Amino acid sequence: MVISLRPFQSRACKAAWLALQRVRSVCLVAPTGAGKTVMGTSMVAAHYRRSLRTLWVAHRTELITQSAAKLRESTIGKHAIGVIAPHHPSTPSLPVQVASIQTLTSRGFPPSVDFVVLDECHHYRADDWGQVHTVYPDAKFLGLTATPERRDGRALGDMFDELIVAAQHSELLADGYLVPCDVYQPERGMGSNEVAQDPLLAYQSLANGQRCFIFASRVEQCEILAARFSDAGIPARVVEAKSPKPERDANLRAFRQGSVKVLVNVYALTEGVDVPEASCVIIARKMDHVGMYLQCCGRVLRPASCKTKATIIDLSGATLLHGFPTEDREYSLDGDAIKRTSPEPLRVCPACGATSAAWRSSCPECGFVPPLVEAPKLKIFSQELRRVFAGMQTPDDAKRAEYLRLRDEGRKRGWNLYFVQKEYAKLFREKPVIDDASDEEKHAVLALLRETALAKGYSPNWASMRYKQTFGRWPARSA
Repeated sequence: MVISLRPFQSRACKAAWLALQRVRSVCLVAPTGAGKTVMGTSMVAAHYRRSLRTLWVAHRTELITQSAAKLRESTIGKHAIGVIAPHHPSTPSLPVQVASIQTLTSRGFPPSVDFVVLDECHHYRADDWGQVHTVYPDAKFLGLTATPERRDGRALGDMFDELIVAAQHSELLADGYLVPCDVYQPERGMGSNEVAQDPLLAYQSLANGQRCFIFASRVEQCEILAARFSDAGIPARVVEAKSPKPERDANLRAFRQGSVKVLVNVYALTEGVDVPEASCVIIARKMDHVGMYLQCCGRVLRPASCKTKATIIDLSGATLLHGFPTEDREYSLDGDAIKRTSPEPLRVCPACGATSAAWRSSCPECGFVPPLVEAPKLKIFSQELRRVFAGMQTPDDAKRAEYLRLRDEGRKRGWNLYFVQKEYAKLFREKPVIDDASDEEKHAVLALLRETALAKGYSPNWASMRYKQTFGRWPARSA
């Protein structure tokens, strides 16, 4: 099958080719759903046509299987693809090999490789990279990722010489390769093991019936949530890192078919899971690093015939920290790998007082290992979730709906019109014209403005100008 590339994919592959003429290693970045595997496959096919040998390295069994299948569907052909993994025959003579770094380390690396593809390259540690880099001193390297930072937030400058961004979210949204999303967030960021609202109630009120991924912080919490959803008539399953493959495959198959509505996991479903029909993500855990946040939200941004948008229900405040999941980002191989990444959290060692990165399992100074503690219970608050919009680009009908909601809320609570203007401006960066005010409201505002102008010595026209800004017209002469 001939690989058909989208315009941005073709552009990115060409840029990667040119870069590999100058440097040895290139990191190709594209948002989840942009087709990184397709672009990587296209470049492997080009190497194959030049009689060059390729090693495609993935970090998980599911990705090995998917990558090998995609390569076999390409112009390379199924008889040129070998898989280095348990339960697969050894075929070292084939020109394209697909393997995991773990299997390569234990079995040995295939000889005479000219081109190495590192799929989901943000998972590779410096020593993994150094090992592959040393084995193939003359090979060219291509890294594929949506988020060029490791789980601890560190960039990939120790692995790659150059970075190429295939496309930004705005381009993919405009061309229909991704769907937009509605985002619901709390008023403030929550602490560890805290959520702003009961995940079950949030799902029922904001996404009822949608196929949904829930990201929790502990397996115990996943099991409790899945049981509660199922008891409420919403079929839910738990998928965790230790789930047996047959059980995992069965749960994913039921999810794709729609008989299971909710999959609850810790970080087991951030990659290698392609279910375009899924349209909702519930964030029920802290997400300090933007890379993991984007990976999780990216699970539901792929288009499908049954959906026009996705729903992100943020119960922890991750969107407050990292912004809209479809924002365009600035990527780098050094420093902040993805713009808006939070500072790396620190921890003070209770044994020697040394400060180090909180992700370390032991103190780098004295070797102290923090004791394991019993998993704390999840604290559930009753915060109201508000829908947030993409600023001034929000459609007029959505702006109007929010204006009417604010007006209704203001009347119920007895608040003045300033409340409506202030809350509206927070969302859309512009003040609304109050076009449905009663004569009583208008007289009250005008009286207050004139009183303020008199007290502060403003020009007599000041009150009239502010009145016009509020209501879109000058006050009546008789007022």
